[in-house]
Amino acid sequence: MGTPQDETQSTELNEQNLTEETTSQFDDVADMDDVADFGDDEATTVEEELQEDKDFSGFSKEELLAEVQKIVNSSDVVKAEKVSKKIREAFDPIVKGEEKAAKAEYLEANGNTEGFEYHNADVKSFNDAFYAIKNARRQHFEQMQTMREDNLKKKRAIINQVKELIENTDDKGVMQKVKDLQKEWKATGAVPQQFADEIYKTYGALLDRFYDQMSIEFELKELDRQHNLKAKKALIERAEKLLEVENISEAVVLLNNLHEEFRSIGPVPKEERDTIWNAFKEISDKIYEKKRQYAEEFKVVLDQNMKLKQALCLKVEPFSTFDTDRIKIWNEETKRLLEVQKEWEAIGPVPREVASGINKQFWANFKQFFANKNKFFEVLEAQRAENLDKKKVLVAKAEELKESSDWNATADALIALQREWKAIGPVPEKFRDSVYLEFKTACDAFFERKRDKRKEENKEYTENLNKKEEIILELNKLTEDESKFDQTLLDEKTAAFFAIGFVPRKEKDAIVDKFVAAVEAYVATAEELDEKGKLQALAGIFNKIPAGGRKFRNQEQNIRNKIKTHEDDIALWQNNLAFFANSKTADKLLAEYNGKIEASKIELKKLKDQLRVIQSIED
Repeated sequence: MGTPQDETQSTELNEQNLTEETTSQFDDVADMDDVADFGDDEATTVEEELQEDKDFSGFSKEELLAEVQKIVNSSDVVKAEKVSKKIREAFDPIVKGEEKAAKAEYLEANGNTEGFEYHNADVKSFNDAFYAIKNARRQHFEQMQTMREDNLKKKRAIINQVKELIENTDDKGVMQKVKDLQKEWKATGAVPQQFADEIYKTYGALLDRFYDQMSIEFELKELDRQHNLKAKKALIERAEKLLEVENISEAVVLLNNLHEEFRSIGPVPKEERDTIWNAFKEISDKIYEKKRQYAEEFKVVLDQNMKLKQALCLKVEPFSTFDTDRIKIWNEETKRLLEVQKEWEAIGPVPREVASGINKQFWANFKQFFANKNKFFEVLEAQRAENLDKKKVLVAKAEELKESSDWNATADALIALQREWKAIGPVPEKFRDSVYLEFKTACDAFFERKRDKRKEENKEYTENLNKKEEIILELNKLTEDESKFDQTLLDEKTAAFFAIGFVPRKEKDAIVDKFVAAVEAYVATAEELDEKGKLQALAGIFNKIPAGGRKFRNQEQNIRNKIKTHEDDIALWQNNLAFFANSKTADKLLAEYNGKIEASKIELKKLKDQLRVIQSIED
């Protein structure tokens, strides 16, 4: 912007700053992305900054379709068309991937791709929305172009009328006609950019010419210009407030609107023309400078974001080749990758010229990880399906065995099936509980029957135990009453004891030991029997006891162990007697140890006699 040379220039300067000016080359809507918002190309609209911040690369096909459908009826057709293109950049690779997969599946099924057709309702819906947005933008600019062309015709008509009035300045009411034409001029909107400079200059020049010729109405002219001066000062105050607007891009858009109003107001007194314009220009320059500084600062932020995202690209790269055969580790790696994704999404935009490459690098590795993970789970599901078949076989075997009455063999067989079940491995999640329930139900049915059977047996075993306890009590009573020993009675009691039958397993050994103790106590009361006779009586009883001979032999071994212990003690004590000679208490110690030796010898003789008796019985 420069200092205007005359009032005509002040009315048309900054016309090039009009937002979204149309041109005659707008035949292709796709080429409209570079329409300038401002003459010095220093600013972008708020919508463009928002569009740059939006990253659709991680969206699914359905999410992208929803995004594009949301903006079909947007009032901001320019922003909507730009956003739709970014959405399409993310949408097309997904569709191509699905079409490729469908074609591969068709080839596998038919052996060739002849006759293959790919139809996708989402693609049609997406295209309908996409081209609706494009057509809305085209129609918008076509309407704008038509409107500005109409405005051009109107303003040219006004210029022609002004020309006619210049030739008839003596006509009554000519000043009012000019005033009316000025109002009509101001009410008429913008014209095509290529004609703006010419039309405003012509209009301004004609008005100056008219007022020069209307010297008799100079005061009115000055009054009008004073009114214009007041209006332009008000615009300057409004422009000053824009310096406080935080969103600098929004401030620039509003400033451009003020420039449009400034041009439309009309001339001011000549002595104020440069001053008022310079004041307006100074504020405008400050705002544009803020925009330039913001753009430079924003570029630094973009470069920092680029470095951060480049680092994340390197961080995510190992994930593309990750592999393991453990689900837990896959899930742990997935959580780590999703954390990286959160970092990525939190960073913000990068320079436009590198955005596509960085996004492609990051999301290619990201998607490759999940492709590898999906492949792993496909193989895993195949294995689980095979495991399901194996477990169904075990279910069938368990069903066959659940009604068996061969308790022990069937129990062993079912336990073996259970071990085999555990060794097979997992099945598909949706069948895990149901197939296990079938198997468990079959096994439980058999073991429940087995437990019921055992309960009946345990009841009988308990009754048998009580009967054997009664026989033991009878033997103990005979012993306590010191009745005369009766071998025949003892034999009868023994026969009755072992004729009773099974007792509970945990009581089996205890009741036999209790019976043996009662027998030994009763035999010990037989005064008419010597030691050998008592042992013979016991041997006769033990031979009737299951595993009784072993018990008798154990008794022999116990006697041998005791004999060896006494012999070892006697040898040790005799050896120690030699050490007591020099002791002050030698006599007392000698007497004590000699007493121990004599007592041990007596016990040793008894044990050897018992051993000879047992050996004679066994012979």
